[in-house]
Amino acid sequence: MIKIDSTIRFSFMFPADRATAFTYYSDMRRIAQHLKYIELVESEPENAEKEFRLYYNTVELGSYHIHVFCDVCMDLDDDRHIIRLEPAESLPPIKTKVTISSTRARGFYKSEAKFIEAGEQTRVEYMLSLKARPPRPKGMRFMPRGMVDKIAQNITNHRVKEIAEAFIASSIDAFPEWLEATAVSSPILPS
Repeated sequence: MIKIDSTIRFSFMFPADRATAFTYYSDMRRIAQHLKYIELVESEPENAEKEFRLYYNTVELGSYHIHVFCDVCMDLDDDRHIIRLEPAESLPPIKTKVTISSTRARGFYKSEAKFIEAGEQTRVEYMLSLKARPPRPKGMRFMPRGMVDKIAQNITNHRVKEIAEAFIASSIDAFPEWLEATAVSSPILPS
């Protein structure tokens, strides 16, 4: 098994009031596009607005493909301005698969965003966690377990940091376009 286990906490300023920031980050399909190395791959039709499958995909050490599928349920706490993605197990199971240079398994993704008023801006306190225990690719079978775990931990910590940093930059960069499209789609009519 390869141990993938990393959690990161960070805070950033978002250029809008709390209600607008909360609304902007409340759409999983929009926000998933800002998650580097992670794609939104499917959701169940009956819970398409709450349950999602995320796909984490990287190539490590130049030749090992890591494929981790994480099912999440989105919880929006409108009163406290908190958005949570919690692990879910209601989507179809993921079949574990191992080859010489790849591994595929189910993992667990969790995040929480708290939106705090800060004048005309919003401070977002964010936590992101990614965990999985995929089998080692067969090409790594002769590497000592401790070495594999240490390398995997270093890589995972680096990847989770990259995901967080890219998410902040990309989602803030995309905000003006979303704001303009929102204003155009719901114009204020004169009285």
